[in-house]
Amino acid sequence: MKVIFLGSTDFSLPILRAIRDKFELSGLVIVKPKPRGRGLKTGLPGPAVWAQEQGIKVFDPETPNDQTFIHELTRLNPDIFVLAAYGCILNGEFLRIPRLGGINIHPSLLPKYRGAAPIQRAILADEKVTGLTVFFMDEKIDHGDIVFKSELPIDEADNYGTLSDKLSVLAAAEIGGILTAIAGGNHPRIPQDDTAKSQAPKIQKEEMVIDWRRPARQIFNLIRALAPNPGARSNFRSRELIITKAAMVGSPFPDENRMTAGTLHVINKILYAGTGEGSLILQELKPENKKKISGLDFINGFRIKEGEKIE
Repeated sequence: MKVIFLGSTDFSLPILRAIRDKFELSGLVIVKPKPRGRGLKTGLPGPAVWAQEQGIKVFDPETPNDQTFIHELTRLNPDIFVLAAYGCILNGEFLRIPRLGGINIHPSLLPKYRGAAPIQRAILADEKVTGLTVFFMDEKIDHGDIVFKSELPIDEADNYGTLSDKLSVLAAAEIGGILTAIAGGNHPRIPQDDTAKSQAPKIQKEEMVIDWRRPARQIFNLIRALAPNPGARSNFRSRELIITKAAMVGSPFPDENRMTAGTLHVINKILYAGTGEGSLILQELKPENKKKISGLDFINGFRIKEGEKIE
């Protein structure tokens, strides 16, 4: 079975390796890298580096729907496309290249959380369960018939990074059996129930800013949903401060009335922040132009004054 994989993020890498172990991986299609950083250097993502090391052809078209690129992939005569976190909308002509069509590995329980940020949106919504859905692609976003679905609990300690890793490992463990079933025509095709759909659009910059007037639980979920990157933003002493790890306060803070929204308090070398409802322990922070540090290092390095504001 000849597989062409489409995906550019670290989420793809375990899945790529699992496919390579059992099938012919004929190529990897990535989103064309953009110059980044102060030097505007262009680097390949992890999946592309791995593929090149394995001698697998890497494609980075400006647009995958370009006729020239469609003809190039058609000449490879693939049996199936496998897509995971690719980030480009594919037209019908592209999807008709392989004889078996294409499947998308999506990190949510479709039709819930269709879109670019299903993991982040599930955490933001305080979901206790998410999962993995594999479906046949059509020209609508995250819309096709389902081949495989599996639930995964969201732990209180999970953030975007850890939950993404767990779902990637789950996908890698299941992809071999899924592709074998498709090759043999022994697989389900379950239409999605559009009445149960919800959207998971890309996180916008304004959503990354913490409003300390919101309840502690909502802020806690925002921090988890944006960790380890890009991080939930705030300001301290007129400089940007990113919060990458926090914890809910298990019991009421002493003199909870002092814990007004955005006030900082240090008790027993622990950094607390007040919110609109309850308080949070700030465990890991990234001051502007500096590396991530612990809450204790932040207390000591910035000599936090009782009742200072974080905004």
